Amino acid sequence: MIVCAHRGLSHACPENTLPAFAAAIALGVDEIEFDLWLSQDGVPVVCHDPKLDRTTNLSGVVTEMEWDEIRQADAGANTGELWVGIPVPRLEAVLDQAGDTGLNIHIKDPGPDGKLVQITCDQIRERGLRDRAYIAGIEDVLSAARGYAPEVTRCCLAGQNTPDEQVDLAIEYGCQRLQFNRKVTEPDAKRAHDVGLINNLFWSDGLEDAERYVDMGIDVVLTNRANLILGSHG
Repeated sequence: MIVCAHRGLSHACPENTLPAFAAAIALGVDEIEFDLWLSQDGVPVVCHDPKLDRTTNLSGVVTEMEWDEIRQADAGANTGELWVGIPVPRLEAVLDQAGDTGLNIHIKDPGPDGKLVQITCDQIRERGLRDRAYIAGIEDVLSAARGYAPEVTRCCLAGQNTPDEQVDLAIEYGCQRLQFNRKVTEPDAKRAHDVGLINNLFWSDGLEDAERYVDMGIDVVLTNRANLILGSHG
């Protein structure tokens, strides 16, 4: 199976941080997954939630804050004393660190006039990452990405609660991938394969469970516990 570390090695490390990605890469995952928002002054910020409150020691909406303020946040403070002082990364820092690892880039909002999508696509183009990076999102992100950089791979997250509709949306937005949730069935996975899509699964945290989905037709398994899946698999 292809193993994608969801927000890095997020069960053991502060999610969506450079240590979480480094730990996952050191384990030998095939891909890392991370989330992006655009700061008020146009910096792509790696954070899952629209606010910093849950994952850092600061409060505030990412899109309403400037990078100089966001960069002061401690993304490890809420995880334990061991992680105090870990910063919130920006897109470029993750790309610098990734090496040859695949990149599942979840854009949470396209940004004003699609600016975050454009910045991300530009980075993928300029760094020669088209063979291993893809943009994941719902309809607004997929539309912006297709319009700005149709050659960059797109992964459909829209319609996850209704897998059959999700396949339809992936086709509509010209995606090469889609990311099912755990409601996916074997017929859903087969239909997606039949139209040429690569099937991601969000999520599985155990080898036996992950293998069950792979047998069902899943290609890429997102996991918070890559160490357990890779360790058991090895």
